Amino acid sequence: MLYLVIFYLMLHGFMHLIKGMVGWPLSSRPTLIANQLHCTSTSVLAVYILFFTDCEPHDLKLWQQIGIPISLAYYLCDALWYCIPKADALMMVHHVTMLMCHYPVSSDAGSVLCGAGDPLWAIKLSLMGYLCEISNPIMNWRWWLIQTLEKNRLDFAVVNVVLVSTFAARAVLLVYLLVFKFGLRIMEFIEMKQVFIFFIGMLGHFVILLLTLYWLKVLCRGAPKSWLVFTPPPNRKKDGGFTFGNDMGRNKSKTS
Repeated sequence: MLYLVIFYLMLHGFMHLIKGMVGWPLSSRPTLIANQLHCTSTSVLAVYILFFTDCEPHDLKLWQQIGIPISLAYYLCDALWYCIPKADALMMVHHVTMLMCHYPVSSDAGSVLCGAGDPLWAIKLSLMGYLCEISNPIMNWRWWLIQTLEKNRLDFAVVNVVLVSTFAARAVLLVYLLVFKFGLRIMEFIEMKQVFIFFIGMLGHFVILLLTLYWLKVLCRGAPKSWLVFTPPPNRKKDGGFTFGNDMGRNKSKTS
C-alpha cells in the first residue's frame, strides 16, 4: 500500500504543478483525477468480483490485494490534501470510518476476526459496501457540468436524476447490510467473543448511512427543478476552489 500512497501523493503534486497550464475548471480541483481513478477502479472491481466471478477465495483475494489497498491509500492521501486543508469534517469522518472498517479485511487474520470466523463473509461484505462508489464517477461528471455549462442542457438533467437514484440505492443497500448482513449475525459474534468488532462494524455502516442520507437530502433541495434545469452558479470561478459541500449544493439556500 505504501507504493500506492506514494503514487497518489506524486499525482497530487503533478496536478498542482500543471494546474496553471490546464486552466479552469481542473485547476480548481487538482484532486479530481485521483478521485476518479479511485472510485472508478474500486467500483468496477467490486462489481466484477460480486457479479462476474464465483466469489471463491482466489476471487476475493483480488479485493484484499488490489481493491482495498487502492482505496485506503487514496483515503489517507485525500485526508492530507483535501479534508485537513479544507476543514471538511464530514469527509474526514467518512474517510476515517472507511479506513477503520475496511483495513482489517485486507489481511487473512483480520477478515477472520471481522467475519466472526467466516473470512469470506467479511470480504464479501466489504465488496458490497463498495458498490456505493458507483455514485462517485457520476458525481464528478455532474461537477464538471456545473463548472463548464453556460446554459441548460439535457445531459445535466440526466446526470442529476441518475445521481439521485444511485444515492437512494446506496441508502437502501446500507440499510440491508446493517439489518440483514450484520444484524442477523449478532449471536454468532457474541459466541465468538467478537462483540467489539460487531459494534465497530454496525457503527461504521450506520455512520456511512447517515452521511448518505444527509447528502441525499442536500441533493434534493429545490427538486425537481434543481435537477432538471441548469442555472450557472454566479461565483463558480471565485469560490476559492472545489469543496465537496459546494459541489453537492450544501451552501445553497434551502429555497433555491
